[in-house]
Amino acid sequence: MSERTVAAEGLRKVFHDRDLGDVTAIDGLAFSVRKGELTALVGPDGAGKTTLMRMLAGLLRPDAGTLTVLGIDVARAPQAVQDRISYMPQRFGLYDDLSVQENLDLYADLHGVPMAERQERFARMLAMTDLARFTERPAGKLSGGMKQKLGLACTLVRSPDLLLLDEPSVGVDPLSRRDLWQIVQQLVDGEGLSVIVSTAYMDEAERCAQVFVMHRGRV
Repeated sequence: MSERTVAAEGLRKVFHDRDLGDVTAIDGLAFSVRKGELTALVGPDGAGKTTLMRMLAGLLRPDAGTLTVLGIDVARAPQAVQDRISYMPQRFGLYDDLSVQENLDLYADLHGVPMAERQERFARMLAMTDLARFTERPAGKLSGGMKQKLGLACTLVRSPDLLLLDEPSVGVDPLSRRDLWQIVQQLVDGEGLSVIVSTAYMDEAERCAQVFVMHRGRV
């Protein structure tokens, strides 16, 4: 049996809304993810995908249940998880007034990527995303699809053990959407990277080795 990247049991998360009262986003969820594969979380808006992604990234603490990521208890050591993963949320924080290269430099600084590793890493990411021609262009002047590819490149300025992508193709044109998936598949096939992606599209889920369909916070 393959080593597990993620294991969850009885996972629960409730948000307290002043108008709606208690809203259960994750409701007794249990699942496990195999290492070195492309895994999909599929479901409509409100299914709990983003909440689960943020819990996997150590940004939200579970109210009940257990969650381990890369063998680490997320509730006990969220920073230890964050040190080993890369997470691309739906609204990734690119800086529009900075160029493509300056955004890469900034994220490399934030992640503490050694100078000796940057040139080779940047070259690989720029080639993979086909952004090498646009290094001087401000991020704000890129198309939606190119912004998503730059966001992915910034997310991968360091080599993570797990990549989390929260609906990366939303609002992206069909060609750029295809390109994004080709990049992700290349990372899985070529580097054995474990990737968990959330999506509302069944055709995207078809590309994945494991698929978990979510509805109202449950699988």
